[in-house]
Amino acid sequence: MAGSLAAAFLVTGVFAALAYAFGMVSRGGAVGGFAVGTVIYACLGPQGFAVLALFVVGGSALTRLGYRSKERRGIAQARRGRRGARNALANCGVALLCALLAALTGSETFAVAFVASLGAAFADTAESEVGSLARRTPRLITTFRKVPPGTDGAISLPGTLAGLVAASLTASFGLIVGLVGGLETALLVAGAAFLGTVADSLAGALTPRLGNELTNVLCTLVAAALVSILA
Repeated sequence: MAGSLAAAFLVTGVFAALAYAFGMVSRGGAVGGFAVGTVIYACLGPQGFAVLALFVVGGSALTRLGYRSKERRGIAQARRGRRGARNALANCGVALLCALLAALTGSETFAVAFVASLGAAFADTAESEVGSLARRTPRLITTFRKVPPGTDGAISLPGTLAGLVAASLTASFGLIVGLVGGLETALLVAGAAFLGTVADSLAGALTPRLGNELTNVLCTLVAAALVSILA
C-alpha cells in the first residue's frame, strides 16, 4: 500500500506539474488535479490514472483547437483554456467517487462506471469545442431552432460526431488497459458516455441558469449510473 501511494504521489505530481507548465490547468487546477489523480491512482492503479490522463490531455488539445477563432467569437474558454479546480471537480468528481467505491468494494462495475463517467466528460468537451467551430449554426436540442454558438443546450452534427468519437475512444482505451471487460461492455460504456452528454444538453436547454459545472456533474453521473444499472 505504501508503495502504491508513493507511486501515486510521484506520477500524479509529475503529471500535474507538466499540465501546469504546458498551460492545460491553472495553479488551482494543478492542485485539484493532483488531489483527484492521486486518489484515482491509489484506487485503480496506473490503469485508472491512464484513463484520467486521456481525458485531461485530449480535452486540453480540443480546447486549444481553433482557439483564436473561438476567442474572436467570444466563445473560447477563459484563461487561454487553463482549467481550474472547480472544473476538475465538476468533470472528475463522479469518477473519483466511482474509483473509491471500486477500491472499497472490489466491484468491477464501479471500475467500468469510472471509465464511463470520464468518457462522458471527454465526449462533452469534444462536443463543445468541435461544435463551436462548426460552420453551420447550431440548434437547440429541445426545439431544433437555430441558436448562437455557445448557447446552453446547443448541438451540431460535427460536435455530436466528435462526442461519439471521444466516448468510443475512452471506452476502447478502458478495454485496452483492462478496466472494461469485453467488447460488449465497451459498447455499453461508449453508449452511456454519449447519453450523458445528451442529458447535459437537455439540462442546459431546459435550465440554462444551472451552470456549466452542475451540468458537467449531471453528464458524468448519468453515464456512471447507466453503466452501474446495465452492466
